[in-house]
Amino acid sequence: MQRKKAIELQRAWGSRPCPHPAFSREYDLGERTGNYCCEQCGASVTFREKAEITAARAADPRRPPAD
Repeated sequence: MQRKKAIELQRAWGSRPCPHPAFSREYDLGERTGNYCCEQCGASVTFREKAEITAARAADPRRPPAD
């Protein structure tokens, strides 16, 4: 996802909480930044933050297992 698109999503989403259901690689001017963007709210996260969110989601017993 281009950084410009992520910023538009952030503005539209506002300050509401987001569960960050899916991530995509972040690009700025066609180059990878090394970060990831939430496809729902546009939040930019590092690889480590993405891994922590994904691990916490997988450890939640209330969530059905991913296929």
